[in-house]
Amino acid sequence: MTGIFNGDCASEAFHVIPAETLRECCNRGYARGSCEKAARVDPDAARFLVRSDQDGRIEVAWATERNHHPVAVGTLRISADEPAGTEPLERQARAFADAYLRQKGRG
Repeated sequence: MTGIFNGDCASEAFHVIPAETLRECCNRGYARGSCEKAARVDPDAARFLVRSDQDGRIEVAWATERNHHPVAVGTLRISADEPAGTEPLERQARAFADAYLRQKGRG
């Protein structure tokens, strides 16, 4: 993993997450057995994939998982000129798209 992403705890809004917990639990997913807060939410991992990148819009496919099995799937269209949403999944997809753009030298 190249870096640690910050964020709010999905189980406890505005909970400050220690860096070690971010690295070992939150950023990797599947933390249900090592974090009591993760055991309180249905999905225990989110996965992202860039489906398309054209005309300033990135389409991100996402899947949430529980115990390595899909819970839900979908897509989000992300544009740099639109404000970030407040939902955790949307914020995670935007962070993924931003990392993708940085990797491509466009962010």
